[in-house]
Amino acid sequence: MVTLEGVQKSVGGREIISPTTLEVGRSKTVALIGPSGSGKSTLLKMVLGLVVPDRGEVTVDGTRVTPETALSVRRRIGYVIQEGGLFPHMTARENASLVARLSGWEAERLRARVDELCALVRLPKAALDRHPGELSGGERQRVGLVRALVLDPPVLLLDEPLGALGPLVRAALQSDLRDIIRELSKCVVFVTHDMAEAAYFGDDIALLRDGRVVQRAPMRELIDAPAEPFVTEFVNAQRSLVESLA
Repeated sequence: MVTLEGVQKSVGGREIISPTTLEVGRSKTVALIGPSGSGKSTLLKMVLGLVVPDRGEVTVDGTRVTPETALSVRRRIGYVIQEGGLFPHMTARENASLVARLSGWEAERLRARVDELCALVRLPKAALDRHPGELSGGERQRVGLVRALVLDPPVLLLDEPLGALGPLVRAALQSDLRDIIRELSKCVVFVTHDMAEAAYFGDDIALLRDGRVVQRAPMRELIDAPAEPFVTEFVNAQRSLVESLA
């Protein structure tokens, strides 16, 4: 469904993505995790066609991503970022329906689709008439998720979608979001800095360092059979942080 084959990218003579291959199949979720600057968000941007690799190729749902095909590919991808990436001058409904309006959907069909998705993501209908500044962080993220799902794309890219939320709101949205992902059976790439969150969402976890995938495996395998010492160091560092705050 999503394949990055031997992709590599350099900026200003510095390699930010080493030759990397990553495949995510239909109905699978892969969580990308690693230190800041390890290349997680850059890989997502390659899938979206916002960053063009110097070498290698990216394929989404059978279509190679190029500058010529990038726009049509994006219509098959739902993309969610921190705080939902909403336009402040638009109401929640206008934000949620923006992509479908641009795609020429009729008003009645669009209203029904947004209402259906609001029920799915547990967003109160009353929130749709408010502007982003009048919504809570969790509500803004739910609006962003509705917008990402409105065209029923086969692929979802989630770039730290819960990173800006408080712990209680984050925990509630984590549970709802995982249920939604399982119900819709989409191909999902989920970027996070939190190992527990990566384990919670990911069928596999891809741990990155310096622009390369160090190891891709389920959480248990990262712990029991690390590919190199960095894997153990990274996992233990996150454990140590949680334990030190307990």
